[in-house]
Amino acid sequence: MKNIIAVIVGLSNGVVVGSGIVALITLLDIIPRLAQLTNTTKYIIWYENVIITGAVLAAFTSLTNYTIPMNTSVVMIAGLFMGIFIGLLASALAEVMNVLPVIVRRVRLEGFVIYILYALIFGKVIGSFINWIIY
Repeated sequence: MKNIIAVIVGLSNGVVVGSGIVALITLLDIIPRLAQLTNTTKYIIWYENVIITGAVLAAFTSLTNYTIPMNTSVVMIAGLFMGIFIGLLASALAEVMNVLPVIVRRVRLEGFVIYILYALIFGKVIGSFINWIIY
């Protein structure tokens, strides 16, 4: 009985979290905007299939002890693409929420917007490198 309840709770949690992520990606129009910016609108189906496949593989590998054997260069390339995706997601969320204009106005830093952007970019990159090197 405990195992059945654990399976139901786990599936329910997965559905809730997955629905939230899909709603966020849909709300932010990340895939259509990315395709529009890169002039690759005819490949939107490919974008969607890659995201779905990646989510299924990530869920599978996190729920089992199975690992996908890869050499260091493949892991680095995969990490680069994951970082690009997370960066796009964070940028889109910040754009929708109008975070930077609100912060700039509240702190009265209108002339320093470019420096704030560079600080955010370099902070993210340096933080990622520290995370990769230490962990």
